[in-house]
Amino acid sequence: MNKPAILIVEDNLLVSTAVQDILKEEGYDTAAAESGKAANEILSKKSFNIVILDMMLPDTNGRELLTAWQKSFPEMLVIFMTAHGDIPTAVDCLRLGAFDFLTKPVEKPLLLKTIQNGLKHLNMAKEVTVLKQLTKRGSSSDYSQMEDVIAGSPVMLKTLDMIKLVAKSDFSCVLIKGESGTGKGLLARTIHKMGNRADKPFVEVNCSAIPATLIESELFGHKKGAFTDAKEEKIGLFEMADTGTLFLDEIGDMDFNLQAKLLKVIEEQKFRRIGSTGDISVNVAIIAATNQNVEKLVEQSKFRLDLFYRLNVIPVEIPPLRDRTEDIEALAEHFVKFFSRKFGKNIQGFSPVSVSALKAYSWPGNVREFRNVVERGCILSPGNIIDNPEILFPSSGFSKAVTAAVSSSPSQSEAQPGIVHVQTTGSLDENTFPAMPLAKAEELVIKAAMREAKNNKNKAASILG
Repeated sequence: MNKPAILIVEDNLLVSTAVQDILKEEGYDTAAAESGKAANEILSKKSFNIVILDMMLPDTNGRELLTAWQKSFPEMLVIFMTAHGDIPTAVDCLRLGAFDFLTKPVEKPLLLKTIQNGLKHLNMAKEVTVLKQLTKRGSSSDYSQMEDVIAGSPVMLKTLDMIKLVAKSDFSCVLIKGESGTGKGLLARTIHKMGNRADKPFVEVNCSAIPATLIESELFGHKKGAFTDAKEEKIGLFEMADTGTLFLDEIGDMDFNLQAKLLKVIEEQKFRRIGSTGDISVNVAIIAATNQNVEKLVEQSKFRLDLFYRLNVIPVEIPPLRDRTEDIEALAEHFVKFFSRKFGKNIQGFSPVSVSALKAYSWPGNVREFRNVVERGCILSPGNIIDNPEILFPSSGFSKAVTAAVSSSPSQSEAQPGIVHVQTTGSLDENTFPAMPLAKAEELVIKAAMREAKNNKNKAASILG
């Protein structure tokens, strides 16, 4: 955590020293200036949370400085120090935007209480600003309502065991790798929620969705007037994520020139807004994610090797859905429950032929595609069982083949509603199943039945009807 920085602007050396000594004893980071000019020079080099300002200075007065600083440093609080005769003027300055005023000689309890109140005010103002910016960014999604990570396959259970250990540690960097749609963002939020920073901010940014010319401002913020379109001061994502977690999605697409700056911020935990000369210190854990082969990007000089080493402190790999078909039934049940509630329907599950279709497909879009397919099934299914693969895969010829291959036997029609368990050990075909001969579809379903029956032909025949 940063020590709050406080600047005392007072031409009386005895008063200035006395105030500084009190604040230093309490652990505050302090500096002093004897004039308005000296104060402006200090402020040009460093950011301060609060300025304690004398009403009258040798070269200017407090009112003029307050007006100028409100434009240049809108997040900085000004507390006036004044003699008894200047109280009406001080009250007038409160109307102009000063936070409070203190009368000389300054009493220690009142000074500390006023500083504490000022810092509370700053924290509340920052929280409001962060919430407004997160709302503008559209940070919420359907996934925020269903944060459970669904896992039943050995490979995903192993991954979950790893992230439990990671979350309990005070990690600095985690790099999540996986194909698009595997759930890297969900896993990042899970690590955050299970960790010591769970009640702190979780801020995410998609590095591929922001132009290279804007990503620096997005991450580090900017001062008003720092560039042509900087019409107001902006808090960057690093500052918004202070004490919490910053999730850098699609880190492999980050501009190469910006990567050096990112590495410096991660290592030093401090940065400067664009257009500012003052450092801002933060305490941020980094979770990065990519669907690319970062090692190959390094070889191609598209990604910095030192940044890769820094991010890859704890590597986590999410396997594609085609390599963990054991999770399909649990995922289907999870999404069916969610969309049934969302659409006010009573969908109970899938018919055997629909389950066969779900397990046969190779899911190039992974869990994201799976979720969309289940949503379509819940919307378009006329009954409480999703029993037509053509609803799930309207543009894919293989759904018709699977439908024809799985006969509607009495044992299937009498089955209990719910997810039908037709266990497989992997994708039934390496392709995404374009149109195929009926014989091929029959072969796929028979193989699935044989695996379910553990190669017992009589039992497999019973399953197939």
